Amino acid sequence: MEWQRGSLTPEQMEAVLRFLPLDLSFADEHDVLLYWKGATYKTCDPRYIGRDVRDCHPETSLACLEDIMSQFKAGTKDVAEGWEMDGERFKYTRYSAVRDADGAYKGILEVNHDITDLRALEGIQRLPGW
Repeated sequence: MEWQRGSLTPEQMEAVLRFLPLDLSFADEHDVLLYWKGATYKTCDPRYIGRDVRDCHPETSLACLEDIMSQFKAGTKDVAEGWEMDGERFKYTRYSAVRDADGAYKGILEVNHDITDLRALEGIQRLPGW
């Protein structure tokens, strides 16, 4: 089943990624960090791009990262989620296994989202109620 339609130029894709209200990172199937964007990575050194993704994680999180990547590569899991308070903000993190059309592991996508404001929503606001 095909779910995607159309195509974007590289410039359009960059703009779409820039305006998503999420922080993202991607490491390929060889665990090489290729991309990140967003405030979550504000303290990351740009020299981490092109290096092993483990290099930019604190020692305290490496065992968890290794477990996630191992299960993604083995095909036993495709998603790992977590959330926590960061000061006054509620942060949600989701790791997803990225797979090609044949199911082969192509990398790991990390998505970080500050959902503090979403958690406070109540009732209904239908567009165009903006």
